[in-house]
Amino acid sequence: MSRPRTTASGALLAVTLFVAVPQATVSAQPGDDPTDPMERYERLGARAARTEEDFSEAERDLAARRTARERATAAHLTAQQALSRAQQAQRRFQGEIDEFASASLRNGRVVRWSAVFTSGSASDFLDRMSALDLVAAGQADTLDRLSTVTTDADRALAAASTARRDAHRATTAAERAVATLRERRADLDDQIAEVRAALGALSDDDRTALGTVRDDGVYLGPPGAANDAMQAALAKRGTPYQWGATGPDEFDCSGLTSWAYARAGITIPRTSRQQFTAVRAVSLDALQPGDLLFYDDGTGDPATIHHVALYVGDGRMVDAPTEGQVVDVRDIEGDGHLMGARRIAG
Repeated sequence: MSRPRTTASGALLAVTLFVAVPQATVSAQPGDDPTDPMERYERLGARAARTEEDFSEAERDLAARRTARERATAAHLTAQQALSRAQQAQRRFQGEIDEFASASLRNGRVVRWSAVFTSGSASDFLDRMSALDLVAAGQADTLDRLSTVTTDADRALAAASTARRDAHRATTAAERAVATLRERRADLDDQIAEVRAALGALSDDDRTALGTVRDDGVYLGPPGAANDAMQAALAKRGTPYQWGATGPDEFDCSGLTSWAYARAGITIPRTSRQQFTAVRAVSLDALQPGDLLFYDDGTGDPATIHHVALYVGDGRMVDAPTEGQVVDVRDIEGDGHLMGARRIAG
């Protein structure tokens, strides 16, 4: 987000790279290349900030894909083990059925008539017939058990097939996520290099102004976690910006806010886009010290958020802007791309 600039004559530049680009920059065509060194620095920084958020999202996606792959692989192994047990049971009971099948004639009418001829008495005949009935009952029980294990085997086979398919899909998705992450990393590295080149093209006075704390005032909020987080962030004024850093000696924008709230005993998500969606919304006309401020590219789309700062009161915020700058207190208005606020505590 653009701020009034510090030139060689001493006017303050409070540019917040990781916030948003000026309106003129947003409306510019992709091929436009600002000739003003500071404007180019701001524009490249804002673009790199968005790419860093994209990179962070790719990292989270990869982690989620890998977790899904691990779970799918474990489920596949479990399903394969269940299938093996079901198939063993099926083979065991099938053997019993095969024995009964080979004796089907003996267990039919022939056996029953032989009981008549071989029985020495009516009592003996009844005993033999009861035994045959028990054998038939045993056949029925075995058939029922075979039906059960066969059904179990069929279900286990279907589950194993589904688990194998899920594991394959999860593996493919993870591989794609790795490729996406590599692309985002390469894009980010290229854009950071451009920011550094643009920073190097600034005058010595401009670079000195960017790296100097301009507001060392005292800001107080109501007692509580929000004020504790704000004081933690304010205590880091003068700490240099570093891409992807979470403190305590270097910070990026969301690294500062997440670190500050951690000092207050509250864990919040790591990136600005995550922080925007994870906490309670608050109206911009009802801001309190400790609220988080979010900046986009001017479209109002949360998917374009690329900067977060911590409100300190009096229309001011403490933030970690971009490379070449330090944690400091700045005006919240900037280029008008303040899109929303969220309250963590209070």
